[in-house]
Amino acid sequence: MRQLFLDRGMTVVKEVCKPLLDDHMVLVEVHYSFVSSGTELATIAQTKNNTIFKSVPEKVKKIMMSLASKGAQETSRMIKSQIKGEFQSLGYSCSGVVIAVGKKVKRIKTNDWVACAGAGYAHHADIVTVPENLVVRINNKKYVREASITTLGAIALQGMRRAELQIGEFVCVLGLGLIGQLTVQLAKQAGCIVIGIDLIKERLDLAKQLGADFVYDGVDEEIQREVLYLTNHQGVDATLITATSDSDAIVQQSIEITRKKGKVVIVGDVGLNLKRNPLYSKEIDMLISCSYGPGRYDVEYEQHGKDYPYGYVRWTENRNMKTFVQLVEQKKVLIEPLIGKEVTLDEINKGYEAIISKKSIGVLLNYEGEKKSKTVDCSKKSIESYLFKPAKKDNIRVGVVGAGGFAKDMLMPAIEKMKGVNLSAVVDANTSRALTVSRLYGMENRFVNQSDMLQNNLVDAVVIASSHKYHCAQALEALKKGKAVFLEKPMVTDEVQLELLTEVLKKQKNVPFCVDYNRGFSPFIQKIKHALKKRNSPLMINYRMNAGFIPKEHWVQTDIGAGRLIGEACHVFDLFYDLTQSQPTAVSVDSMLIGQESIFPTDNFVATISFEDGSVCSLHYTALGHEKAGKERIEIFFDSKTIVVKDYKELIGYGMPYGFNTSLRYPDKGHNALLKEFFYQLTQEKFVPPIPLSRLEDVAKMTLLIDKLACDGGGSQVVNNK
Repeated sequence: MRQLFLDRGMTVVKEVCKPLLDDHMVLVEVHYSFVSSGTELATIAQTKNNTIFKSVPEKVKKIMMSLASKGAQETSRMIKSQIKGEFQSLGYSCSGVVIAVGKKVKRIKTNDWVACAGAGYAHHADIVTVPENLVVRINNKKYVREASITTLGAIALQGMRRAELQIGEFVCVLGLGLIGQLTVQLAKQAGCIVIGIDLIKERLDLAKQLGADFVYDGVDEEIQREVLYLTNHQGVDATLITATSDSDAIVQQSIEITRKKGKVVIVGDVGLNLKRNPLYSKEIDMLISCSYGPGRYDVEYEQHGKDYPYGYVRWTENRNMKTFVQLVEQKKVLIEPLIGKEVTLDEINKGYEAIISKKSIGVLLNYEGEKKSKTVDCSKKSIESYLFKPAKKDNIRVGVVGAGGFAKDMLMPAIEKMKGVNLSAVVDANTSRALTVSRLYGMENRFVNQSDMLQNNLVDAVVIASSHKYHCAQALEALKKGKAVFLEKPMVTDEVQLELLTEVLKKQKNVPFCVDYNRGFSPFIQKIKHALKKRNSPLMINYRMNAGFIPKEHWVQTDIGAGRLIGEACHVFDLFYDLTQSQPTAVSVDSMLIGQESIFPTDNFVATISFEDGSVCSLHYTALGHEKAGKERIEIFFDSKTIVVKDYKELIGYGMPYGFNTSLRYPDKGHNALLKEFFYQLTQEKFVPPIPLSRLEDVAKMTLLIDKLACDGGGSQVVNNK
């Protein structure tokens, strides 16, 4: 299927895979999408100006800071990424027919005609997948064309709601682009006296045609005088700013023409450098209108389908969308006059040119008459080139599942440098991210679904760095296809996953599987383990993780991320097993469970593990500290000796031999060493896991147990090692 992207300031149409259908999502075959002239052109202009050669002093400063903190290699990757650029999806308003729904979708069904909204979802593409709360049904199919503008209509409607307009009030709409023209019509339907202001004569004429009672050229010096005359020298009751400009003059003008104790609602993107007067003397209410309405940018509402109670939040973004579609179907809002040009997806540049030249206020993309691209074959050329070729020990083909920051900036650069190991394919539900990463690392194959990659025999090993909830299922699928698996932590997120995965690992002898518990492979820990070989006493270890705050909306804190204890603290538990070389006998947990939403028990806890050899290891994990205190600090006490590790950059030994102390310019937590060992083992006749599989199982069990105790507010438990 085809999708429109922005690539270094240029629009390009790419063949991509059909998007994934999640539980709360709706899969829609697009028939029409509407170009948001303001937002999309601003995005294109910003991308053109954001090249590596623009703002040179700022870029140099950024490069120097990166060199100081991250080193030459990381900085080189950053510059390479900047030069090659990132793909960005374009479009956020479309309409079409539903071809599939997620299992938790309740209000929409297959074959419904719908309008869709949302940046990141309702793209300019043949097929889109959109959350249920950003989809509304079109009752009459013949309005599917006009309903493609519903997103912009909801934005205009939300601006109206923020103004709380009443019948007979004077309303000024400042900026008569698409949203401004829609606002004019909505204000007229609300029984208001509407004044329109813009710089372009054709837009003024159109606003007059669509119901504006009075229109004025924005450069007319007599506007304020005229408005005062119209309103009996009071000023308008409300001004809605629907313009886009960096100038502060627009806001100032809106304040000048608004009555005392009136309202100014900012819908567009304008300069906000306000003067105290007359804002102060008039006691003007300055209001911001947030996109489509309540629910926008709320992960629980948009992505997880949780609606707000009707009695408490009357107008959500979904209800605004529904109302707008109804107004279109009732012909109370006219869309046809706003469509200046209609083009196909392949003719999109003609549409943008029409907007830039001011020949069109709105551009409609029509997909109905075009031959749809095949959606099953995601990478025909790549499949033909690799199909049926056997895996070679000196040419390990790697597929990376999940192209987020950790995979892109840590795992892939390390793999790229290895001889005999080739990055062959990338899988990510975000097509823009998959395109960007595939170009950055020269991977010809890209997918939105791991299954498509596996069934075409494109890889020998799979590196999984997706969201935590999906790790287990993706690892099982890859293992069952005979692929080696390197799994970014955590291994599992619940007991059911643990049982399923360990059952498979126990059945297969020498299974090529590893979890990215890298701390034990860092040079400092390797040096410490060598020193501990001759110890006589147990170990007393205190590990402090000053993790930093992550809000509850972040995916890590949701079911998908499973929380930071499971997602990150597991690293440390593995390290305890590794350093003690012993089995636990008991665990004790204390956590903050105080009922304050911003403080999570799995972000702020102390876990103490007692081992059979007498060692006691504690992890102090907190999100309450200051970043300048450093993130990770280890203190190890034994045999009248003390070892301290500071952020894996500094190793200090007290009572240790001369030459033990070491410092590094940049932290080394062992990522590269572990990956290198994993891929080396794949070339051997017998795969020896870099981390014993039995230890992986033990660490997973311990992590889940500590997570449960932390969520309960703390507790202790004896550990049965049988």
